[in-house]
Amino acid sequence: MNLSHLYYFRKLVEVGNYSDAADELFIAQPTLSLAVSSLEKELGAPLLKKKRNGVELTEDGEEFYTATLTATNALDSSIASIKQRAENEYDSIRLGAVYSIQSPEWSRLISQFRRTVDSRLHIDVRQGTTSSLFRDLKAGEVDLIFSGIPLGGDSEVTSIPCFTQGLTLVVNEDCPLASLNKISLDELAGLRQQLISYTLKGGPFETELSQLLESHPRLNVRCNYSDEITLCSLVVADPGVIALACHSWLVSTFPNVHTVELVDAPKDFHQFYMSYRKRGRKALAVEAFLDMAKNYEFINVSPAYNEDEEPAGK
Repeated sequence: MNLSHLYYFRKLVEVGNYSDAADELFIAQPTLSLAVSSLEKELGAPLLKKKRNGVELTEDGEEFYTATLTATNALDSSIASIKQRAENEYDSIRLGAVYSIQSPEWSRLISQFRRTVDSRLHIDVRQGTTSSLFRDLKAGEVDLIFSGIPLGGDSEVTSIPCFTQGLTLVVNEDCPLASLNKISLDELAGLRQQLISYTLKGGPFETELSQLLESHPRLNVRCNYSDEITLCSLVVADPGVIALACHSWLVSTFPNVHTVELVDAPKDFHQFYMSYRKRGRKALAVEAFLDMAKNYEFINVSPAYNEDEEPAGK
């Protein structure tokens, strides 16, 4: 049964004559007549009786009109609801991000997305640690997150490599090492300064830092801290303290520190990921963001590597 024919029949009954109904439907009168004839032929019963000034429903027509009205009203309501939900799904997107990834390059990614969708779309950003953001993601409180990934991953979440950061040596501007531009990890082993870095007990850099220290066993590092802010603040407080830290924009906010390139440390020391839930229906704005981000050329977001950078992955 043709859905358009149901709407034609409904309109004809409401208006009462073929000519006016055809005008309101923006179709030719013969097209309307053919649609009604097709319904009657399919049902095997007449639905309308012609009168001098219009049409009148037969007994079967009364029953069919009631059913048609119920069906088309339900369909109209569903269509309106779906369209409204689709509009709402382009109203906002909820992103989660660790502090250190929110660099100018991260902002450019968001800006590019804005150019592809309605400018009225609201982007809500929740900051947190990798562990807290994963909890928020799985609880449905955010749609996508940019962070590290838990050790061993998470079976409920898809994680795609995105930005990376390099490792740098952070020193106080009054430290003798502040005059250097480069140094090797092996050279750090013989220095008198206290070397500190990230925790190896479940922290976001556990795997990368453990591998680095295993390949340089002479390094004596105090691994007690969780973020660059803490590491830099301790370096600022004491010229005798130096730190192995990811070179994020957070390091650059401290005016009293100097960064020294580690010549034998991996340039892409820390890998960030864009993560989202595997199951469940995604809002249209989220799907649009994923489609764009999957083709985005992610780079190393450490300040030292922003110029002349090659893409780190897709």
